[in-house]
Parts: sequence; structure tokens; C-alpha cells
Amino acid sequence: MAPPPHENEMTRSESAPATAVKTVDVQTAATPAVGVTPVDVQTAATPAVGVTTVDVQTVTPPAVGVTTVDVQTAAIPAMAVTTVDVQTAARELQEQQDGMMYLDVRTEEEMGKGHIGGSLNVPYFFVTPQGTREKNPRFVEQVASLYTTEQHILVGCQSGKRSELACVDLLAAGFMNVKNVGGGYAAWLHNGLPVTVAVPTPPPTPESAAAI
Repeated sequence: MAPPPHENEMTRSESAPATAVKTVDVQTAATPAVGVTPVDVQTAATPAVGVTTVDVQTVTPPAVGVTTVDVQTAAIPAMAVTTVDVQTAARELQEQQDGMMYLDVRTEEEMGKGHIGGSLNVPYFFVTPQGTREKNPRFVEQVASLYTTEQHILVGCQSGKRSELACVDLLAAGFMNVKNVGGGYAAWLHNGLPVTVAVPTPPPTPESAAAI
């Protein structure tokens, strides 16, 4: 007859599991179930299909049709230029209302072909040797050497465009009584108003050249 089992052996036999348990390590246990694809943080942060990411620079430009204005442009005040027609200008000059003076801002060449009697000339633009126009950088300074800021001045050019720009500059510089002559010298001629035409100097003849 076999001896009864030892007490320790009975304890081991009773504590053994009824079914086989498969042990797995930590790494194996952390693996997701079949069909689940692991993603890292960067992949998870990617937006869904159809969503476009934009950076700050892309977002900040204004919408289509909106014009941006910098501080300097917004700060420039609009200068209100008073424009008179040539008939009014001629009457004010003739009657010397408020000591009215006429400033011609055309080029010297234009001035030499004909001008209004008693007018003074300070070109607003110069014509370069290349045929382009360049603004006179000393325009306001030169006008200030001829007139005071309180004087009443009619400003004219060939058509009224340059003289309007000149008035804007003079108003900004503190000239208080400047007016633009609308239509300029062309309108003056068209209305038959008096002008002074410089007599061209004839070219020297052989005899006069020899005398020189």
C-alpha cells in the first residue's frame, strides 16, 4: 500500500491552476489588439483628411479686396487746393486784389515760349537729358525766397496739373493764400487773354559773327 502524500506535496498540487495560463511579458501585453494601428504623437496631431493646415503668416494677410494702408500714408492729411478759372485769375491780377501775384511753375523752355506778364518762374519739374521729368528738390525753398507765406499767389502751369501739385506742397509748407489756375496757360491762350511772348534771339550772321 502506497504511503499517503506528503503535506507539502498536497499543498503544491492543490494550489496549481486548473487550466494552463499563458504568461506574456510587459511589451507583449502592451501591443494593441489585431486591427488597431498604433500611432505616435506626431501622427495623431495630423489633421484629418481634407483639413488644410495654415501657419500664422498665411492667416494674417487681409481678405481679397481689402487694401492695407501703412501709418505714414494714413497720417498724410488731404490738402484742399482752391482752383479758379483763368477769367477769375486774370481779373484778380488786373485788379491786384490782395496784391495778387502769378507764379509759373513750368520749365524755363515753356516759359520762354510765352507767359503771363509780370509772372515769376520756379519750375516744379525739370526735364532730364534722357527726356524724363524730375521734381525740383528745392521748389519750396526757391518759392520762399520770392514770396512770403502770407502773400496771395496764383499758381499756374501749362494745363493745371503741375500747379495743383505745387499748391499742395506750398500749403504743406505753410503758404496760406495759394490758388491753382485751372486749365493753366493753355486755357489762358484759349480764352484770348493777354500774354507776353519772348522775342527769340536771331542766330548770328557771318557779318555779326566776324564783328564779334
